[in-house]
Amino acid sequence: MTGKVFDLEGRAKTVAPPPVSDFWFAQLDVRLGRIEFMVARLEWQILLIACGAFGLLVLEILQALRGF
Repeated sequence: MTGKVFDLEGRAKTVAPPPVSDFWFAQLDVRLGRIEFMVARLEWQILLIACGAFGLLVLEILQALRGF
């Protein structure tokens, strides 16, 4: 089987060159990827800060209970 595509009238379809906007979409994808990476890193930083604060709270509670 050949890879040619014909329309209903029997004429071969010509392959159009890719639109110029592909370059713009590629740049947009790169920038969105960077933004997603920064947001993921920020989520991890917030999680670490919250866990650290919770750990300090637990230590303070244990120190208060041990003082009685």
